[in-house]
Amino acid sequence: MHDTAQPSVAELLDHNRDLQGSRAIRLLATHNLGLYATLMERHLADGVIPETELVIRLERDLDDVGHPDGQSGLALIKSWASQGWLHRIVDERSDQNVCYLTQDARRALDFVRGMRRNDTIATGGSIHGIASRLKQVAVRVDNDPARIRKHIEAEIAALHSELDQLDAGERPDPDPTDCYDEARAIALQMERLITDIGQYGTMIEQATAALDEPIDTNTEYRDRQRQMYADYQAAWDSQGRDSHRAFLRMINDPDQRAEFEADVAAVADALPALDPALRKVMAGFFELVGHQIDEVERIQQRCAQRVKRFTAFGTLEQSRGVARQLNEALGSARALLKTSLTDSRLDLDVPLARHAISSVGALSFKIGDLSAPKPARPADGQVDLASFAALTTQVDAPAMSQMLNTALHRGPVSLPDAVALLESAYLGHVIVLWSWALKQPAAESVRESTTVRFRSLDGRDREIAVPKLMFTEPITALVGAST
Repeated sequence: MHDTAQPSVAELLDHNRDLQGSRAIRLLATHNLGLYATLMERHLADGVIPETELVIRLERDLDDVGHPDGQSGLALIKSWASQGWLHRIVDERSDQNVCYLTQDARRALDFVRGMRRNDTIATGGSIHGIASRLKQVAVRVDNDPARIRKHIEAEIAALHSELDQLDAGERPDPDPTDCYDEARAIALQMERLITDIGQYGTMIEQATAALDEPIDTNTEYRDRQRQMYADYQAAWDSQGRDSHRAFLRMINDPDQRAEFEADVAAVADALPALDPALRKVMAGFFELVGHQIDEVERIQQRCAQRVKRFTAFGTLEQSRGVARQLNEALGSARALLKTSLTDSRLDLDVPLARHAISSVGALSFKIGDLSAPKPARPADGQVDLASFAALTTQVDAPAMSQMLNTALHRGPVSLPDAVALLESAYLGHVIVLWSWALKQPAAESVRESTTVRFRSLDGRDREIAVPKLMFTEPITALVGAST
């Protein structure tokens, strides 16, 4: 028996709140949905496009509609990237920026297209297709030999009848309603599959997304490592991975692909009244699925780099663990000895033996002066953000500096734009970029600030106000790390 218990009100509310914060829902809820969906569908629905070409296309369309929101094409690209609707990365083969939609944006566009076309599967011929497919499943799961034999014999008789009619040259005309309905249902399913095939990539992306977050303790490293393996196992066992492998095999099989393309051509020729958009989906199915397969491979490469950095950092962190804890414990002891001790016995327990220690160390003293301590006073001065450059050990500083230097070849880059260049910006990335920007010329004279978005460990998007500092001179990871 399957558990059919309904979720509680609190559980259902939590699920719906999580969905409300998703990027797909945020795109559907934006005030500029009509404009955004139009431009995305016209120029980004078919896969990867160079950023310079996309800017030209967007500017041309925006001129035609009178720039309704006042943004330029490049500003739209940066905004979409910061919102998580657009991948904006550097293509190593061509050494230029390329853009393509994220899975969340594709899902939102699928919904918008379906609403615009009034998509429905409740047609005159759909019930026959449902009954036929249901019969196939029922026969496979049925344990009644008599019923199975009856179905097989009926199918054999129907096939023999079709062969006899074909030999006699008397094949009856097909029912156009059933053919159109079935072809339309198949095209709608193909359109959805093009988006869903990337679900496996999304799952492994989420499994490693938190690895770029700063790590302060060995316990955090251990917990994050365990969570990564659990998420990877869930992705490995998912239907998305099975679909990815099945499509990959079919795409790489020339016989299956040739037969599929021949069937598409036959349907397109026999059904001229099929919706042009759905006909385009059918004709370009393999190419569009190929783009999704390429995206999964790009995600796998990014995830492999994250795991490599994470593992290397963990090795370094563990090797420094005991020494760091000893230094902190001894430093605390010195400070207390200078201020609070009299001639009394000192009970000192310092971790010297075990490697898997998670505390700083236990220190117990007999305090001679039992008077209440003086109240704390607020600290003077300002926080030195340049000290946060130590986070370069926890982010991919060389890759980030290379990305920034590549962008500088085309002109100065502001700090918010530098954050937007990152596909998944976390707080560590923002702080490191901020500390680098403070070392650029004329940084002290900047007073204007703006808001940038970054992701947190719970998967939600956050915002932080940063000054509009400008990168005008190239940087290196070595200089940034030693700042």
